[in-house]
Order: sequence, then C-alpha cells, then structure tokens
Amino acid sequence: MNNIILCGYKSCGKTTLGKKISEKTGLHFIDTDDLCHHSYLDSPDDFYEIEKKVIAALVDFQNCVIATGGGSVLAPENVAIFKKLGKIFYLRVPKEIIKERLLYGRLPTFLEPHRPEESFEEMYASRKDLYEQIADHIIDHEDQIWPLISK
Repeated sequence: MNNIILCGYKSCGKTTLGKKISEKTGLHFIDTDDLCHHSYLDSPDDFYEIEKKVIAALVDFQNCVIATGGGSVLAPENVAIFKKLGKIFYLRVPKEIIKERLLYGRLPTFLEPHRPEESFEEMYASRKDLYEQIADHIIDHEDQIWPLISK
C-alpha cells in the first residue's frame, strides 16, 4: 500500500509533520490518537484497547499519512498492520527534548505522577530499540523534521 506511517514518542512532531506532508502531497491525514480520544475511557489500558481497534480499522486505507500513538508500536498486531499499510517513518528526536515536553506540561497518563522522571526513563528505554527496528526510514529531529515543518 502507499501510506506514510509516522511513529515515535509522544510529542515528537508526528501530528505536525503529518499535517504538513498531507498539505503538500494531497494525501489524507489520519491521527490515530485523535480517533482514539473520541472513545477513550479512564485508563491507559482502555486507551490501548481502543487504539488496537482503530488501527485494525485502517487496514484497507490508501493514500494516507498516518500519525500513530507513541505506544501503538508496543502491540505486535499494530506493527503488523502498519507494515501492511505502508512505509514506517520513525521521527527520532533527542531524549532530552522529549523528556522536557512530557515532564513540564500536563503529565501523560502513561507516566507515574509520584515518579515521573523514572517512569519516563523506563518508557523511553522500552521503546527506543523497537521504534528503530520497525522503521523503514529514520528521520532525525535536527537534520530533517523541523525544516520540513517550517516550510
């Protein structure tokens, strides 16, 4: 299929870049987080179950830019669907930038409020290699992402 799948940590720029790519190419833009939040209940587990259903529903979509949720790659069935849908692009942003964005705003529910820095480090470490392994292409923050967004 001919879709562009954007993956990476929360707040790495997937939605912003996805919208820019969509504007420039005419491809339809889909943000799986937006689709999930319409049905989101109370816990991260609820969110991940909804996310699996949303991603499964995308299986026949074509000509799209799809911004995925940061944790969507933790489910192997999601990754299998992404691989069928198109090329996966990992937006690799330096850890300190992601950390600053996540810890100094409204704390995401997947980070523990009584130990946010430690839970961030654990989350970061658990996903880093996975993002790199599943990616067909890696786009580095300083070199490639923001010049694309700012044009």
